[in-house]
Amino acid sequence: MAADPETVKPIANWRAARSTEQLQRQFSDPDFDDSTWTSIDVPSHWQTADEFSDFDGTLLYRADLTVPTLQPDQRRWLRFNGLCYAGDVFIDGVYVGQTEGYFTHHRFEITDLLPTAGTSVLAVEVAAPRTGDPGQQRNLTGWFTHGPGLPRDWNPAGIWRPVVLVDTGPVAIRHFRALCSEADAAHAEIHLRAVLLASEPGEVTLTTEVAGTTSTSSHTVAAGENQVEWQLTIEDPDLWWPVGHGDQPLFDLEVSARVNGAVSDRKHRRIGFRSTSMRDFIQRVNNRRTFLRGVNIAPLTVDLASMSVEDIHAEARAIRAAGFNMVRIRSHVTRHEFIDACDELGLLVWQDLPLAGSYARSVTSAAEQQTRDMIDLLSHHPSIVAWGGHMRPHTSEPRSTAAPDLRQQQIPSWNRTILDRAVRRSFEQSDPSRPVITHSDVAPHVPQLSGSDIGLYFGWLDGEAADIAEYAATLPRLVRFVSDMGAQALPADLSTELDDLLEVHGSEAGALRSVVPPGTYPDAASWAGAMRAYQADVIKTTIESLRVLKYQPTGGFCAGVWRSSGPGLTRALNDADGTERPALDAAKAALQLLLPVLYPATATLPARSTSQLALYLCNDQLDDADVEIVASIVDQRGTSTRRWSGLATGDDVTFIDDVAVRGGRIGSEVTIDLEVRSASEVVAENRYVFRAS
Repeated sequence: MAADPETVKPIANWRAARSTEQLQRQFSDPDFDDSTWTSIDVPSHWQTADEFSDFDGTLLYRADLTVPTLQPDQRRWLRFNGLCYAGDVFIDGVYVGQTEGYFTHHRFEITDLLPTAGTSVLAVEVAAPRTGDPGQQRNLTGWFTHGPGLPRDWNPAGIWRPVVLVDTGPVAIRHFRALCSEADAAHAEIHLRAVLLASEPGEVTLTTEVAGTTSTSSHTVAAGENQVEWQLTIEDPDLWWPVGHGDQPLFDLEVSARVNGAVSDRKHRRIGFRSTSMRDFIQRVNNRRTFLRGVNIAPLTVDLASMSVEDIHAEARAIRAAGFNMVRIRSHVTRHEFIDACDELGLLVWQDLPLAGSYARSVTSAAEQQTRDMIDLLSHHPSIVAWGGHMRPHTSEPRSTAAPDLRQQQIPSWNRTILDRAVRRSFEQSDPSRPVITHSDVAPHVPQLSGSDIGLYFGWLDGEAADIAEYAATLPRLVRFVSDMGAQALPADLSTELDDLLEVHGSEAGALRSVVPPGTYPDAASWAGAMRAYQADVIKTTIESLRVLKYQPTGGFCAGVWRSSGPGLTRALNDADGTERPALDAAKAALQLLLPVLYPATATLPARSTSQLALYLCNDQLDDADVEIVASIVDQRGTSTRRWSGLATGDDVTFIDDVAVRGGRIGSEVTIDLEVRSASEVVAENRYVFRAS
């Protein structure tokens, strides 16, 4: 019987050295003396080791392999679960093959090299070169390398996921894909694909088991690669739902390849049954629309390799507890344990390919292949409801305006026009069941004028946060999905040199000094505190504005970044060390399922004049709510209270009334405290403070 690939012990006892021309010629020789090399952990990013903390080149690895003798008809495989970015692999001086793609699983047959018991030497040359010209990138690492918040000298290179040996029978499952292509209360369709590698011609029996349903089919295979696709129907399935819509049942899916009755190889996945679709950025799960209250996920820490499974799951639980129902794994592929947690918690996932900025023309085939690899790796997760392609394909330069320049993107470009179409085609051919967002932060352009999701930075790069309301009224197509927002802020811990904090990837120190001038504060701590408060105000205003526009035309949003990958000036809601910023509290308040909102937002009111502010109740619950809204107003006229009672329609926004307030003298404040009560209990609150001008 074949060993279970998921329980095979990882290879340990690794040593490493910086590559030189002479070492490259010698290091794969099994008799090479590596006694002076540095011991290194695998999995890890090599810059986390003191010896290589400042190294940016090619690193050479060696490890000892001790194996038992193979049984008759058994085959032996070497599997890399993650190597950043490219590797050349040798066993006892014999070249085995190469890898490319930091998240891709690579599997090499080594049956003839290690057939009997003994000890051999595994040698790997790992390269992750930096691209000098940001417009000519060749490595598909996305945010993992160039994302906001990362130290400028950070390189995630290394063997950052385990390396294992796997034994199988004469037929091995080389590639495997399982996805729920459709589902409703009556049935669910599971589409499966496998590439079988047979050592010789013969018969293979594939057995599929999931949720009490078993399917068996026989196939004649030739020596070498054999592609097999099949469907499995589940009757009366227990559907998987997003948080707030229902439960999240998950089921073990087992596929075994048998030869002469014995298991030759097997695959295991956890799967859920649901359908997903999107039109004009309005998401439907199981044909029920879902307003996406999302947040962007950067690499959860610089040293993602060492993060514990419990800490990863804790991040997902905190995201759900904050009121978010969706995460966008922005321009990178993270640890699979995070998506496992999303499956269990009902957090929807928009999963991006690690493409960000402009790339050289030579990357097309690699991008297509890694698209297919990502789908093989992740398609069984029910939480993934959309695939994302290329982030900002038109430029590697940071945005300098709150909204995109509509003129800038009218001319076709190779990245957007050729590369992105190739990637989209790979997505659609490999997984036609999920919507694909071809590229992000792309304004409507000729000939289709379709555009995509957009980041809007009102209150940061331009104007006031409240300006988003006028922008939405003028260009509603550009607020269908706002995939980034907010202001940047420094972390609470300022023990790192201020210049270093202001110079991380993606920092916008010029914008910071414009909206929160440092000269008005006595010290760096006061300045940092002011910018964190300002960040919170921008997040509150933007989320509330977009919630009023729910479905008309906004399908959802992503509120900045959940956690900064490292210390520095970022748009994150949490510092890299886990310290919550005031922006997270603001987001939690703005994500209340029942939320009273004054719209359009404004920070000022005309002095000694009466203004009318429109009051809305946003209800993200599925059911109608019988509520009372109480407004306590303190303005030039004194203190007054207004009340409204009625039914707030489920999954909708209800206009309540116009609220009249009167500004006092210039500089005075007007406050409005809003409460939503149900059965005499306060279930939601909101507060506004206006300054007369």
